Amino acid sequence: MSESRSGRSQAPEDQVSQARLRGGLWLTLALAGAAMVALLGALLWRGGASLGFVAAFVVLLPLTLASALMQWWPIGRDARLSCRKTRVRHAIGFLGLSLGVCAALTLVLGVAWSGGRLGNMLLVAGVVLLPPAALVGLLATIGFRAREPDELLDQGEHCEISMAAHWTVFVLPLLVLGLALALALGPFGVPGLALAAALYLIGLPGSAGQALARFIHSGAVLGDRHLHLSYGLFWQKTISLDRARVKAIGVKQNAWTRLLGQGKLSVVDDRGESIVVAGLKQPERLVKAFEG
Repeated sequence: MSESRSGRSQAPEDQVSQARLRGGLWLTLALAGAAMVALLGALLWRGGASLGFVAAFVVLLPLTLASALMQWWPIGRDARLSCRKTRVRHAIGFLGLSLGVCAALTLVLGVAWSGGRLGNMLLVAGVVLLPPAALVGLLATIGFRAREPDELLDQGEHCEISMAAHWTVFVLPLLVLGLALALALGPFGVPGLALAAALYLIGLPGSAGQALARFIHSGAVLGDRHLHLSYGLFWQKTISLDRARVKAIGVKQNAWTRLLGQGKLSVVDDRGESIVVAGLKQPERLVKAFEG
């Protein structure tokens, strides 16, 4: 009887999870379709309407990629595990390669046909494709060698608490993207467009790349014998400290990260070396468990 109740209670959860994934898929497809419409509109219309379509494309393309990568964000750990499946790994690798090739090709053709309407639009499209190509390439490079926090535990070691990065690490890149859009569409003239381009080409890849690395690499596990930490930017670093070796442990937060529910876990070992794991969801819970 207990097994049948468990099966019935698990079925609604599976249905909710499947519905959430389907909703994320449809959202991604809708954003991709809107991005294609914006690109076609930028090529077909002239004047201010053309600029509006270009700005829409600049926003919609990275949002499409973000939706594709983050449609599983409420599941957290399952998102990273899903990305390591062979089929998904190959798809992301090919997507990154395709974006890079498309960006290079459109830039080369745009320079070759510069001065004409088609050449200018190809240049814009190539520039727009550069940040997504860089971010997907970064994901394809770093996303499949990382270990999950629970995998750091020694065999037979009991896990007291395990935590990974909070999805809100992606809020800052989205704000940078929104600011770039506001500057591009606002009445700021050429200086506004120049600053918007700088934010999109430099600020967005930098902040989004850091957020992506934290989301994939950051983790902390407190076992009954050790404290296991993972962190890093281009590659994941892991360290396991005997609990007796931990001389100080605390949380670093400012008003912004406290509002988002995340923070940095700071650990000092018996040699005086400091390890900081950024972007963790409510790291104070681990500190309380360690000190308790």
